[in-house]
Amino acid sequence: MSLRTTSRLAARRLATQLNLTLDDIAMFADGADPHLTRSQIETMLHAVVDRHLAKLDRVALAAKSGPGFDVAQAKAYDKRAYWAYALLDAQGVTAVVRDEDRERMAADGLSELDIEAVQDHLAMLRVNELVPTKHYILRGMIEGVAAKPTAMNLAVAQGTYLRGMKLALAQSDRRYGGARIEDDGLVDRMMLAESDPPKPASSIVNRSVDRPADPPKVDAPTIPQFIPMADFAQFADRVVQQNDADEHWDEKTQRQAKSIANLFVKFMVQDQRILDLGLLRQQHVGKFVDFLRFDIYKHYGKSTRDEQLTIEQLREKGRSVVQAKRGIGGGTLNRHATFLGQIFDHAIARGVKSLESIDLTKLRAKSRSKNKRARDERRKLPIDSAKAIFQTPPFINCAGWDDLGKWGEQGGALIFHCALYFVPILIYYSGARREELCGAMVDDIIFDREGCIPYIHIGANEQRRIKNAQSKRNIPLHPELIRLGFLDYVRKIRALGYKLLFPDLYSPSTRSPLGNRFYKLFKPILTAAKITEEGLGAHAVRHLFGAQLKKKLLSKEDRADLLGHGGDSETSERYCEPHELDTLFEFIMKLDVVTDHLEPQALNLIPWVESMQVAPFSQPSRAKKPLVRARGS
Repeated sequence: MSLRTTSRLAARRLATQLNLTLDDIAMFADGADPHLTRSQIETMLHAVVDRHLAKLDRVALAAKSGPGFDVAQAKAYDKRAYWAYALLDAQGVTAVVRDEDRERMAADGLSELDIEAVQDHLAMLRVNELVPTKHYILRGMIEGVAAKPTAMNLAVAQGTYLRGMKLALAQSDRRYGGARIEDDGLVDRMMLAESDPPKPASSIVNRSVDRPADPPKVDAPTIPQFIPMADFAQFADRVVQQNDADEHWDEKTQRQAKSIANLFVKFMVQDQRILDLGLLRQQHVGKFVDFLRFDIYKHYGKSTRDEQLTIEQLREKGRSVVQAKRGIGGGTLNRHATFLGQIFDHAIARGVKSLESIDLTKLRAKSRSKNKRARDERRKLPIDSAKAIFQTPPFINCAGWDDLGKWGEQGGALIFHCALYFVPILIYYSGARREELCGAMVDDIIFDREGCIPYIHIGANEQRRIKNAQSKRNIPLHPELIRLGFLDYVRKIRALGYKLLFPDLYSPSTRSPLGNRFYKLFKPILTAAKITEEGLGAHAVRHLFGAQLKKKLLSKEDRADLLGHGGDSETSERYCEPHELDTLFEFIMKLDVVTDHLEPQALNLIPWVESMQVAPFSQPSRAKKPLVRARGS
């Protein structure tokens, strides 16, 4: 696309304008309304006036304290600057002094010398690149009201900025004439505040009344303070900082709290048009919860791009998938409600009284039915199905490292020691949760201590957290794991310098749990083993672990020590110590062996893991590009 100019400077300016226009076109194509509302424009205007009134007041106070201060000259300077911005407000950034402007300025008392000074002031603003207003200032105004910096919105912000400057400069009598409206009645209010407080009501209860009652005293109406909706995100940041300092929230929880707070602000501004936090009501929060339950894509937040989408774009993304993939689950909704509740409480404690009337408990999802036993909520994998898992290609003979789920050449025995090979075996013989294993570190495998049974330590680490305090535990390694080369694998991964036990699951371009990547690989294996029923997956293997031990007559306290469950009574929880490793080893040896048909193979890592390359499935996030980029931009 030609910009029809040979000037590099002009090309850059035109290209910037063209790109902004193309961005607008892209937004209109998405169906969202990017235009600033009247309320947003008024909010920007108030901010400009307030900021520059304070600045001009400081300048005036400094000038008055200097020697040789001339109030008439100071007011003249203010008046010239006012007329310069009045012309800019009326004509735009290319404003000039026209004949009709001269007449208006003369009628306002400006001399010919003053009018020339106005022209000089306009020239000075342009020479110092103060007009047009710098892009980052206008962008900050727009983003301050949670709007998009489109070309149209930048133009509106420019006009609003010039108008605000004019209004601030018009208050010359305030700075140099002492005409401050807030001073009216100030002394009276101070004296009333210092007077004696009224006597307690109990001291006048029995006073006889023989005259008509005095008319009721009417308090002066209070002007509610405007609190920008964007301040809610700042309250959220403070809550996150407090919980971080108190070591209540880990990094993931902090990120989740910030994410839901930002989505909440975006929804209120873009969908409900609420710019003042003081105007937030129960029905607005209810609509946000309905948006989460019925409209939003079920897996919102797993992609870093989700946070860049508008509310309408998020709705469209939800409409683009089947109903089953729309709306977040009850548990996740309740977690979000808990985060919002803490932020509400923090804001209320700091003066945002309007939030006191909002009841989040009424919007929470109902808990599971009490008529259904907990053990029936998760299906257990039959032992024959577990055996079928280990009859699939990853454990016997696969087609290649990038095709682990397909059979290799007949008569071959190609396997790769990786997460897809070891994690299913570990779940079966340890009962650990999927993420506990996928997010484990090399140092969590303890096997080089003399006289100690090799075991895996389950605890929070830099990669992932654990479900609860009871989840922290040590689980002995079943001999089948050692026979199939697990310890050799750990030694090799450690020698390569990896911290993660299964680096083949890691991608630097996503924050998703490593278990999600594992399940993407494991799902076809379940299908190949003819395990297709809903709910029969990796967690069902863990339940099979518990079910087998129960059949071997292990007590629930014994099973809890291995599974990472808490006790259900004071006796079982507080007064019991975790079993020693030798005892736990006896427990896991009661499990049926389902991998005895597998032959140990020489250690064989996935090639890109051994060469310590970035995962081939890693896709670094990119900013959304406009439809077209102009030449020279």
